[in-house]
Amino acid sequence: MSYFYGPVPSRRLGLSLGVDLVPKKTCTFDCLYCQLGPSEVKRVRRCFYVNLPELKTELREIIKSKPRIDYITISGSGEPTLHKDLDKIIGDIRKVTGNKYPVCVITNSSLLYRRDVRQELKKADLIIPSLDAADSGTFHKINKPYKGLTFDKIVNGLLKLRKEFNGKIWLEIMLVGGVNDSLGEARKFREFIRKIRPDNVQLNIPVRPAGPKMILPFPERVEEIKSIIGGNVEVVSVFRAGIKTKRAIRNLKEEILNFLKRRPASLEDLVNFLFVDTESINKQLNFLLKNKYIKKMNKHFVIDD
Repeated sequence: MSYFYGPVPSRRLGLSLGVDLVPKKTCTFDCLYCQLGPSEVKRVRRCFYVNLPELKTELREIIKSKPRIDYITISGSGEPTLHKDLDKIIGDIRKVTGNKYPVCVITNSSLLYRRDVRQELKKADLIIPSLDAADSGTFHKINKPYKGLTFDKIVNGLLKLRKEFNGKIWLEIMLVGGVNDSLGEARKFREFIRKIRPDNVQLNIPVRPAGPKMILPFPERVEEIKSIIGGNVEVVSVFRAGIKTKRAIRNLKEEILNFLKRRPASLEDLVNFLFVDTESINKQLNFLLKNKYIKKMNKHFVIDD
């Protein structure tokens, strides 16, 4: 099993070496906008999933090639805080890399109410938690949480994280048209953000397919929401890569499949993320489409289940 992917250009983190700790779509939520589709396993009980010796061996091999890395990012295809002992994993990553790269954890905030989770996350340099709703009704509509997870737990977890965590917190809000993008919702977001006091607020929109019922908010509305929230708030824009990686592509077909297992991607995404010319990517995509490894949804390629 491969625990790492990338480095890939991130809209927020530059060149990010991703760490995938939990099985695909093992999550505490079943978010309306998720680019990976419905959650296959919905749970809140934390488990051990990775083989630590294998994880460290794989990371050593990646580091040997001396790729450019701006962040090592624990996120992947499920909710990473469902993995126990995140502090030990972060510690092992730091040992293997000589603490050369900052470590980021991207989380949906669902388990931050737990003291053990907050304690383990203290080992990170940056945490990007989500807050996609400003009231309980919208929370259940957009995040569709596991039973027992409440809006109050999410907010209280974020408040406690801010008090206890000395690193940076960038709060993400994923905006979905007609669900959480009203101006009234924006004003409620503003009040919660003032209490949570993140270092930065990032307004995001789903840029990859997430089902026919998912609607993108109008750009003008996103700007209005940004203005209402105020302070250190930014609209996350698409990363445009202009850097060549030193990481060699040994098997382009496998690289494409491994990437698409974690997220849908357009041709432009794959060219930018894999740093390979358009002709080579197209050749592999045509082969994968013909043999039904993948399919095309709008302008994006996805695994054909």
